[in-house]
Amino acid sequence: MRYVCLGYMDAPAWKLLPLAERGAFRDECRGYAELLAKAGHVVACEALDCEENAATLRLHHGAAAVEPGCLVGGGRTTLRGMLVIEASDMNHAIQLMARHPVVQRGGSVEVRPAATWETTGRVDGGEKSLRKPAGAVEAGRFRSTNS
Repeated sequence: MRYVCLGYMDAPAWKLLPLAERGAFRDECRGYAELLAKAGHVVACEALDCEENAATLRLHHGAAAVEPGCLVGGGRTTLRGMLVIEASDMNHAIQLMARHPVVQRGGSVEVRPAATWETTGRVDGGEKSLRKPAGAVEAGRFRSTNS
């Protein structure tokens, strides 16, 4: 089953990191993604450029209006990258992502089952996913090895 994993970091802390530390962190993330890929788990992997280089599109008077920056810009956390992975279930996906450098360095990773048109339910959000639950998520089971 596919899972979309969104990695977030503390924006002010990221900006305070020296460039060499940012580079080392990116290398750690790349290395972990390569490790997952060799094990057959990675479907897609992308790091994201800074918020200042983003554009947000919205409908305004019947036309697409472009706003500079992120949809949720200026906050404490910023979306830094995404992975689409193959895992046997949600717990397996959590196990894989618990060892990601983003988590190990105090960031957060949101793990969501990927949906298809067949599994998403109604487009208006009036019902939950039609996907069968994968079972209880073992929250709190995974701890940082750096503590």
